[in-house]
Amino acid sequence: MSPLVSNFIELSLNKENENQWCLVLCKLLQKQNNNLPFVLSIHHRDSLEWEETHYLKQYDCFSQHWIGGIIYLPHDSDKIKVSIPQNSKTSPVLSSIKIIPLSRLQAGILLALSSPQTIIKTILGSPTHLKKRLRTALHHQYNQSKIHLIYKDWCDLYDRWGQQEKEILYQSPFYNQWPVIHSLIYNPPDSHYPETDISLDQQWPTPRKADQSYVAILQNGEVLSDHALAIFADQATRENYPAALYADSDMFDHNHQRSTPHFKPNIGYSILASGLLTQDIWLFRQDIFDSYQQQHPTKYNSAYTHRLALALYLGNQNLSVHHVPFILSHRQITPGTAAIKAMHQIIKRDLLSRNWIGEIQDNIFPLKINLISDHIPVSLIIPTTISSKTIRNAILSILHKTHYPNTEIILVISQPAPLSRAQRYYLRPLLKHQNLRVVWLKTDSFNFSQSCNFGIQHAKHDFFAIVNDDVRPKASKWLSYMMGHMQNDDVGAVGAKLYYPNGQIQHAGIIMGAANLCEHAGRFQQSNRFTLTYDHDVSAVTGACMLIRRSAYNQVQGFDETYEIAYNDVDFCLKLRKANYHIIQCQHAELIHYESLSLGDHYTGRRAGKERQEILSIRSKWKSVCNNDPFYNPNLSLQRGMDGEPAFPPRITRPFATFSPFNK
Repeated sequence: MSPLVSNFIELSLNKENENQWCLVLCKLLQKQNNNLPFVLSIHHRDSLEWEETHYLKQYDCFSQHWIGGIIYLPHDSDKIKVSIPQNSKTSPVLSSIKIIPLSRLQAGILLALSSPQTIIKTILGSPTHLKKRLRTALHHQYNQSKIHLIYKDWCDLYDRWGQQEKEILYQSPFYNQWPVIHSLIYNPPDSHYPETDISLDQQWPTPRKADQSYVAILQNGEVLSDHALAIFADQATRENYPAALYADSDMFDHNHQRSTPHFKPNIGYSILASGLLTQDIWLFRQDIFDSYQQQHPTKYNSAYTHRLALALYLGNQNLSVHHVPFILSHRQITPGTAAIKAMHQIIKRDLLSRNWIGEIQDNIFPLKINLISDHIPVSLIIPTTISSKTIRNAILSILHKTHYPNTEIILVISQPAPLSRAQRYYLRPLLKHQNLRVVWLKTDSFNFSQSCNFGIQHAKHDFFAIVNDDVRPKASKWLSYMMGHMQNDDVGAVGAKLYYPNGQIQHAGIIMGAANLCEHAGRFQQSNRFTLTYDHDVSAVTGACMLIRRSAYNQVQGFDETYEIAYNDVDFCLKLRKANYHIIQCQHAELIHYESLSLGDHYTGRRAGKERQEILSIRSKWKSVCNNDPFYNPNLSLQRGMDGEPAFPPRITRPFATFSPFNK
């Protein structure tokens, strides 16, 4: 297969284009008959980096030879580029770019016209917070870059392994150290799939004197790609022979076409326990496999991989488990009732052995496990201005709707002067609650990090939650579900799932590298995909509702107060991750967040221009995780509004899964 290139065209910007809303139009030399994305990127003068911002779209009001998009060009932007990944044999398709300046009102009108039904629905709703809801809807339209990209297009571009790729694979500098791989395939007695032997030393001309060997465990009806075991062998050698390896997968539909890709994250307890990672091929190093067999002589069955992987991960975390970010197997069936029941029993026994309390939902795959705990006291710290009825009512809802036996509430009011008459009025009904205290941080300007650190100094308990003053619980057990994960001493912080008032997701974890720095997973979606509905490890969670272990907080010295408003939560979580604590996104803890979505609200007045400085600071300090979030597969998109969708192109190269030249 020919290498992929980016057909692109650039345009230099004038100074007057900075801090400006614009309509960008790109002319095509010929109509496109495929679904490949046209990516709009902005070049920043201060960092010399390209930021991929949007996919340009075909609009009904334009000729078929024009595509367009509405963007905001920030300070220090000096160039824009439109690109499309194509085969090198394909002729150029991009002709020219036009840029048309817009006022804020014009941009808002065009964004509204791009989805009038959404705006009409917003206007026809309750008049309460109408202005904020309109901002939310317009912000959604601006950040929503979804276009119709199908998995078949992705496979055709990035997962076709021709003779050239296979030859390159066998030219690997590690070829002479590849291990031998033997197979172990589970087929139940009533299976229609015959047992086969696909040992690597028979399928491929592998060196006969390999120092290491692996056992590949496959599931009923699983089909391997031609190159699968060779890729596993090369990855095992490059990673210095880890204890186990697993890879991405997809399914064959009823027409035997590839569908439903499973682009998996790196390993973590919650996602491993669910069974999502172990329903496909796993490789275990021979000595690990033999040792487990001797210590736990267990009949081989459909849940064997799940049992062994869990024992390996939990029993000795010094043993490495490597994720291979290629689709190397294709499933024809999903796990059956017997397999799900067996995995259910494995997790139930594991929770009992650890004295962890948890609920496992029946007859669901992947397994849905709700850890729960409510016997340890917790402090809730709420930085607030207590300046409106909405804020007062949100705090009251936390007091009334949080069913947790032992909590203290600390309101941190940051301002230079004593409370105003209005503040005292809003505060009065709150003071009736005996478990609520008010502390005053005398300061000239609001600093979220400083307020959190100040409130934590006054907290009595070993666990505390930072909660915004515009958050309301959806479910009364939200804190119990978050505390459930603190049964694991290795967990440093837990985040909640937040919704906008209209029911769309506001936060379901933070994806590093998305939107050129970080982005909330699932923002503006109403999706039930796995990563938005199951608890799992993440790199960071939002400070709008974050539960923290005090010992972990002390170890990383709290929140960095140089991040006054934004990114302090990201920096704090990444410090915890660096200190080897787990960060968990708890999707069962659900709250409503009345977030103000007016563009630039955080960075007005004296903070104007500070946002870009803080972005550069985070990217510099945490460059490695911004370029490669371990809990977000490199085959998934970093485009706004496209999280969970295939990336065009992926951030790895074939056939060795190294960083690609497309990486930022």
